[in-house]
Amino acid sequence: MYRHSRLVGILGCAATLAIVGCAANSGNMAPTTGSPTSAQVGATHVVHYMATRNAARTVVPNSGVLFSYFNGPVLLKPKVYYIFWGYKKYGDPDKVAKLLEAYSKVEGGSLHNNDYIQYYDIVGSKKNYPTNPNKQLGGVWFDNTNAVPENPTDAQVAQESLNGVAKFGYDNSASYVVATPHGHSSEGFGTQFCAYHSSVEYESQLVSYTNLPYMPDAGTACGANYLQAPKDESSVDEGVTIVEGHEYGESISDPNPGTGWYNFEYGEIGDICAWTDIQNISFKKKSYTMQPMYSNASESCVQEYGTK
Repeated sequence: MYRHSRLVGILGCAATLAIVGCAANSGNMAPTTGSPTSAQVGATHVVHYMATRNAARTVVPNSGVLFSYFNGPVLLKPKVYYIFWGYKKYGDPDKVAKLLEAYSKVEGGSLHNNDYIQYYDIVGSKKNYPTNPNKQLGGVWFDNTNAVPENPTDAQVAQESLNGVAKFGYDNSASYVVATPHGHSSEGFGTQFCAYHSSVEYESQLVSYTNLPYMPDAGTACGANYLQAPKDESSVDEGVTIVEGHEYGESISDPNPGTGWYNFEYGEIGDICAWTDIQNISFKKKSYTMQPMYSNASESCVQEYGTK
């Protein structure tokens, strides 16, 4: 079930730096190789963190940065499946589940998410580009059958993502988001990181999953009260869409961290833009607080890409 072949956390980053390097704005080991033959291969299990506001880089280059492709997969027909682990048992005082569902129902087809269609994978000699379909919310599950540890380990979060796969079915273009409840977040949340994504294997297939803690518990460190909230989101919840948007975009472009689109200095396409130029962005008739994501095409952080 859970195959843990390589895991480097934030605290282990310094120890590995001399060997392979570590992105300054993330907590994962830099990539060493991808798959030369297929874009859907076994997971190498690297955990890739989103830094807190205090830990993020403060200077973003205006141009000249490019992200490189390392022969792994991207999510070609993106969908997100939410696993609200223990939300009904432990509580959701800030209505995070309702917000995530509403946001994910309208993010598909947006110019914000259009940024990801430029990041292809290659199988054989063919480039395959992600689409940006209107409907990207694949499903929602309130799992109250499995107790949530006070501080879930990565192994436990990965296993819960596989429980989600068993519930929803396997989708090779999906991000399976394990949303842990109020008061039950992995160690380091809010002090070292806000969320992370990684990959695990399910019956020899790659599963991209995200550990999404209860963002309001971290307060301003993970985006609460960042700016005047839009009408569809409360100030305490602003970090929810900032962080999930960051993780979802990186999961699409680099679902098996370090084998998709990556830069050895800056990490993934969300890291270089993290906690900069935060804006309230329109998604159809809704508005949510978001960070920009990087565009190789313009060599800059963008909130929107392309035209309608």
